[in-house]
Amino acid sequence: MARRGPAARTAAPLFVWREVSELERLEHEAHTLAVRISRLKPHAHYRVELQARLKALRARQLRLECAVMDRR
Repeated sequence: MARRGPAARTAAPLFVWREVSELERLEHEAHTLAVRISRLKPHAHYRVELQARLKALRARQLRLECAVMDRR
């Protein structure tokens, strides 16, 4: 008998739609920040600020992804 993988434990998208929507919004925001960062000089103060914001955004995104995976 075949073992069921992680795909067998997935929750219906109906139960995690808010989290998935938030993840998509965070990904879009992170992409926008990355584009803005790439246009700035390497040691510009504003670039450093945006990089810190991007790091915090990615950490939030990872926490949310972990929460979604726990619910599945």
